[in-house]
Amino acid sequence: MMEAPCKRRRGDDDEDAGDRDRLNALPDSLLREVMSHMKARQVVQTCVLARRWRNLWRSMPCLDVDQDEFTTAGVSVVYSDHEGWERFEDFMDTLLCPGNVSIALLDTLRLHASSMGEDRRASRWIRRGIKYPHAGQEPGLQRGAPSCSSWRLRRLHLSNLYLCNLLAEHVRSRCPSLEDLELESCTCEFPAIASRSLKNLVLKRCALKGFREITSPPTEEPVYQWWL
Repeated sequence: MMEAPCKRRRGDDDEDAGDRDRLNALPDSLLREVMSHMKARQVVQTCVLARRWRNLWRSMPCLDVDQDEFTTAGVSVVYSDHEGWERFEDFMDTLLCPGNVSIALLDTLRLHASSMGEDRRASRWIRRGIKYPHAGQEPGLQRGAPSCSSWRLRRLHLSNLYLCNLLAEHVRSRCPSLEDLELESCTCEFPAIASRSLKNLVLKRCALKGFREITSPPTEEPVYQWWL
């Protein structure tokens, strides 16, 4: 014999309202910290929760973008998922357009692309951040941003991207705070990585074309890790 479904008690609505009130009582800085542990697509979706959440995602300190979030259901081979890639590309174009998110103002950026055939197109989002470092800064938003020629990034993790010498030059000249650089399954067409702040460099299964040198501060003892 099946049991009758449980009826909602009158007090349950009050409890849910109390939970929402406690969440709304949290400061924006703490909400952003919580959201920093979510994937980028989930973070953007919070804008529909309430008026207060509408713009929180635009000033996130950490952004974790994963193409796998846009995979088309039923497609077993990721490289043939053109529809999923188009959704991913549209999302990134919107995410990084002027008035939304600026890579230059992030503390941490993780960008994972699954389709190796599209890696050159994915890398253009990094180049856009270099060209327009403060495109996403809202008027009046104070986040202790650096000068217009530099980023505040401390951690940069990239997967399955084509990276030309422009990235290496940017790390050298415009990332004065970068401490953690991780490249996985990337095609790296630059001769060297030079940084005055880098403490940890991880290269996993990367195709290194012409790479021959790592330059770091003599006073530091950076950690280099290699997986071929």
